[in-house]
Amino acid sequence: MLYLIWGLINIGLFLFFIFICFDATKLIREKLGLLASLIFVFGLLSFIGHSNNDNDNIEPNTNRIKHWDFYSQDSIIQNTTDNIYINLEKTLISKYELGIQYGQKKTSKLNVPITAYSLTEGFISGTNWRPISIIVNQTDDNKNFWYLVYGTLEWKLLGATVYNQKHI
Repeated sequence: MLYLIWGLINIGLFLFFIFICFDATKLIREKLGLLASLIFVFGLLSFIGHSNNDNDNIEPNTNRIKHWDFYSQDSIIQNTTDNIYINLEKTLISKYELGIQYGQKKTSKLNVPITAYSLTEGFISGTNWRPISIIVNQTDDNKNFWYLVYGTLEWKLLGATVYNQKHI
């Protein structure tokens, strides 16, 4: 419920900011002229249109979600790979998920983790999940995995980080 309230606060503040910008543009046009108001509008649009390049959950120079690699594909028997999806946290409006790809090792035929990643799905206005470390190990029964996901949930207000919450 807190995530929903925080998202609605962010949306409300953004709409209020847009309203203030329209009034400010009108005042600038009246006081300084049309050219000054156009420069102000283009300046605001450049901030809004600025892409967020500091996303720590994206592989550098790609659009791929950051993966943690444990075993190479060469050490896995072909056509034995599968995926597991685990809900780390489920809220009213979103969920934080861990995806694990695993397969059978050529030498021992045990299921071992190949790669893992973590992401957020749903309505995520005002928060940003940044996984820092993912550890996945096999267990003795060869059917389950032991995992640890460490990350930071950033609480943002109009794009500025207000609080960093550590998650394990």
